[in-house]
Amino acid sequence: MTNPPTSPEAKEPIYPLPEPYTPNFLRRIRRGLYSWFGLLNEWDFRIPVGALRFMGLNLLLVNDPAAVRQVMVSEVEAFPKHPYTLWILEPLIGRAIFSVNGEEWAQQRRLVDQAFQVAQLQRVLPQMEGAVEALMERLEAQVDGCTGDGGSIDGCPVDADAEMTLVTADVIVRTILSRPLEGAEAEAIFAAFARYQKRAGRALMLRFLRLPRRRLQGYLATHAAPIRAWIAAAIEARLDTGDDSSERSSPQDLLQALIEARDPQSGARFSRDGLVDQVCFLFLAGHETSASSLGMAVYLLGCFPEVQQRLRAEVLQALGSRAGAPDRTLGFDDLRQLSYGAAIFNETLRLYPPVSFFIRESQANTELAGSRCPMRALVTLSPWVVQRHEQHWSDPNAFRPERFLSDANADDRRWARDAFLPYGLGPRKCPGAAFAQQEALLVLAELVRRFEVLPDPEHEPELVARLTLRSRNGIRVRLLRLRS
Repeated sequence: MTNPPTSPEAKEPIYPLPEPYTPNFLRRIRRGLYSWFGLLNEWDFRIPVGALRFMGLNLLLVNDPAAVRQVMVSEVEAFPKHPYTLWILEPLIGRAIFSVNGEEWAQQRRLVDQAFQVAQLQRVLPQMEGAVEALMERLEAQVDGCTGDGGSIDGCPVDADAEMTLVTADVIVRTILSRPLEGAEAEAIFAAFARYQKRAGRALMLRFLRLPRRRLQGYLATHAAPIRAWIAAAIEARLDTGDDSSERSSPQDLLQALIEARDPQSGARFSRDGLVDQVCFLFLAGHETSASSLGMAVYLLGCFPEVQQRLRAEVLQALGSRAGAPDRTLGFDDLRQLSYGAAIFNETLRLYPPVSFFIRESQANTELAGSRCPMRALVTLSPWVVQRHEQHWSDPNAFRPERFLSDANADDRRWARDAFLPYGLGPRKCPGAAFAQQEALLVLAELVRRFEVLPDPEHEPELVARLTLRSRNGIRVRLLRLRS
């Protein structure tokens, strides 16, 4: 799959072109070993439901918004997470909230929701701000080091993918553990995650060919082990400090919120192993997905200078609306004023959803958008496809943040409600969606406040879909320091 050229006039940034139609699913699996996008044909972006049968397994791709809501909202218990979701992630996140079903999921959700209440988001904002300020200091040092005077007129080359990977990991470590991420541990953890991602993508394709589950999980567990050991050590250190969890003596972070969370129905709390599972999941979800979406958002700001200028004006206006502006730090209330910033991030999530595929299992014979859905069918819901579907969006591959503003036209408002699912939908919608939005707005606002983001004319990201959407060759942009 190749990328079409970026066209500022058409506002169509790069994306992997879908392959020509083929009914040969084995050929698709061969393509999927490199990237899960290889499973898709160009026809998939035009149909409401696609169905085929491969090695005894019924496979459905569901694109119709009403059918998507049927699976994810109105009949969610009839379409639990597919066993493939559990086994591909189990070596890394154990039985965390993302992969389990039934009452086990419901109890975990009640506990995790307590950690992501609005009050918790306000409580962890200082840790987020610390990580973002560290990012800005790194970028300023890089840019100033280009020429000694803030970079040339063409800007200083920066790998936005690497920087967003580091800042999102730093954010999640600070907000979970109340300490910054150290350079040596960051390098080791990033390498382990990259290996796990690559091998998990291949393992799922090989599972379609009926390779033994335990063998594939053993293949993955080697690369999950250092991540789990690092997180388990941090949790043990916290728990071993004692049982006094008063606000005065305990860190006010997400780990402490998870430790203190109690199920209002059963009174249950997370066990030590349960805490390791949840924190591993939060690190995967809060680091990998945020790094993916923020890297692409920075890329888009470079491609579309008028969007960047409008965001910068909105940030300065928000800062100027309160005392101490414009040099003060962006606060919780400031971020809530950035409606255009939120629209930019939502349009980034639409075009480049970090999790490109959700898979469910049908528990009974039923119908989806008029198509037969047999019991035990593997039902795929793809934000990548639904959010670029020709029947749902005008100019589906164009970058138009205005779709997500309050004054958007009726069609845009409709699809932004019914065909937008980067965090999932319904009761299993990602509990960290507000956390991710707050983090993204803080990073993007501070970035455009201090720098002009320019495209790198010699670079185009090569996007691959595995557990998350990432660029195989990084995301290079150029930064020019803004002088006050």
